Amino acid sequence: MLEFLRKVPFFSRLKAAELRQVYNISQVKEFGPGEIIFSKSETADRMFIVLAGRVKIFSPSRGKKRKTFAYLLPGDFFGEMALIEGQVRSASAEAVDYSKLLVVTKKAFQNLLTSDPKLALFMLRAVSERLRMANAEIENLLFRNILGRVAKTLHDLARRGQKVRGGVLLKDHYTQQELADLVGTTREPLTRALSALRRVQLVEGQGGRYFIKDAEKLAALCLLEP
Repeated sequence: MLEFLRKVPFFSRLKAAELRQVYNISQVKEFGPGEIIFSKSETADRMFIVLAGRVKIFSPSRGKKRKTFAYLLPGDFFGEMALIEGQVRSASAEAVDYSKLLVVTKKAFQNLLTSDPKLALFMLRAVSERLRMANAEIENLLFRNILGRVAKTLHDLARRGQKVRGGVLLKDHYTQQELADLVGTTREPLTRALSALRRVQLVEGQGGRYFIKDAEKLAALCLLEP
């Protein structure tokens, strides 16, 4: 477990004794597929590190649309923003697959930040990166048409993909509903956009996963405006 924690960017600077202390003051919790970890507007008193499985960060909606902000994998952490701000949760978190999480309490998290200025600096960088992602998401919704938004989503997912045969195979399986939630649309417009990408041979399905045949051309589509 300590070796795994060392691979988590936030803990990579800690010494073995400090990592052991983090583990001792934390708790491992398991969540089944579809189980809610926390809900939007809840009081925040814990942060989480993904040890195994896959977690979805999303914002629920009364309509058909449900915006998914990210899918998190082992080594990713989440839930820290509300602890820093002292505010309620700004989004919900759900286990997509069976997931095992390391739970760090608010007090332990704050003690970590004050124990090492480098950790506080890393957290500032993480917050800054997530702010840039939020700004990019706003730009995506305002200035790209649906085809450009789908292309941008697939291009972002491809960053964690596997390079094969001159293209990129997405690491995880995504249903059309999951992709629609990531794009911020419904299944019908998503299906039309995917069909268009298939017709020009930029994207294809492969064993339940999406295969990006030409990442450069897909990147060019990300610039499409309404």
